[in-house]
Amino acid sequence: MLEKRTDLMAPSSVDVAIIGAGPWGLSLATHLRARGVQHRIFGSPMSTWRDMPTNMYLKSLGFATTIPMPSGHPTFPEYCRGRGLEDYEPIEFRTFSEYGMMIQREFVPYLEDTKVANLRRIDGQFVLTLETGERLRAKRVVVAVGLGYFQRIPEVLATLPSDRISHTWGRKDFPSFADKDVVVVGGGSSALETAVLLHEHGARVQVLARSAVRWGGRGVREWERGLIDRIRVPISTVGHGRENWVLEHLPWLMHYLPAGKRIAFTRMHLGPISAWWLRDRADGKFPIHTRTTIVEATVLDDGKVRLRARSADVDQREIDVDHVIAATGFEVDIDRLSFLSTDITSQMERYDCAPRLSRHFESSVPGLFFMGPIAAPSFGPLVRFVAGAYFAVPAIARHLAGRPSPSPLSRNAGKRFQK
Repeated sequence: MLEKRTDLMAPSSVDVAIIGAGPWGLSLATHLRARGVQHRIFGSPMSTWRDMPTNMYLKSLGFATTIPMPSGHPTFPEYCRGRGLEDYEPIEFRTFSEYGMMIQREFVPYLEDTKVANLRRIDGQFVLTLETGERLRAKRVVVAVGLGYFQRIPEVLATLPSDRISHTWGRKDFPSFADKDVVVVGGGSSALETAVLLHEHGARVQVLARSAVRWGGRGVREWERGLIDRIRVPISTVGHGRENWVLEHLPWLMHYLPAGKRIAFTRMHLGPISAWWLRDRADGKFPIHTRTTIVEATVLDDGKVRLRARSADVDQREIDVDHVIAATGFEVDIDRLSFLSTDITSQMERYDCAPRLSRHFESSVPGLFFMGPIAAPSFGPLVRFVAGAYFAVPAIARHLAGRPSPSPLSRNAGKRFQK
């Protein structure tokens, strides 16, 4: 049960309203509170993460998944070590959601567990209507929602009934699929992990992937690597390699690249790859059809779904299944944010369907900010991950507090790996 917000945060009008209570929203609230910026925050805390299936694991390393706090503590590895849990990899989604809930209870107890039903802009201010019926005004609004709004279902599958298709993101009752035929579409870690859990709960599962499945390797722990190896292939919060090191340590650089180059790089960089700890549980356990494309999906008279698929070695095959699960990623589209009124979305400048953001993460609608994965077309792939909050959250908090930002190319102040 969430604590009621304190009087400090309870006016009918507010300076800053935060919509979203995941890692990004919680982090921003702690930074605004530390700077004395009046704010309210709305949303179900860590709901996206709490809805993830049990026994699923983060792809990110522990030190790269810390929710940034003004003091720098507690870090995610500190939280894990304090409970005798794995603090490097692999770490359960459940552990991260519990860590986020601890941050909320101890540092953002005034969070209001309700959704924003509508956001409009009237006379230069924002008017928020909550699901509780309350209306309030805000000078500025920060949208910090996660990927739950942006699940991508391929067009060929989009017409299937909702009880025959689902996305990997969100809660799954794996035992309910026992003795059923299921196809998982996709070749990344979420696809393979979902398929593994389906298989281990008695489903007859197949995977259809457009390209070859790539498996990540289990590397040595960072403190076990030699100095030359660390220099040659540096580690970062988004993985090994010099490009990733630059993304973390020069986080503003992507924003100043030409939009075409930045967006193309963001789409291609850090593509699907399956975690090393899944390989022994997947290889030889169920069919994985690579270089395979679905060309048609129909519902048969008996309720089953018939998929027609084409692959490199077979011109066409038919697969009849009880359910299809799409592990096909996400696509940011602000028109899917149902709480945004059309008078806001219609005047917003965009990169495709994503908002075009200034260096302060502000949209073309004055006073409306976006952070997290929504900001990726403007700031590159780093902000698709919790790790991106290390540079983005303090920058936004400084701007909202009216204090100057440091040099755009200043080094990321994020916590590093710890033994």
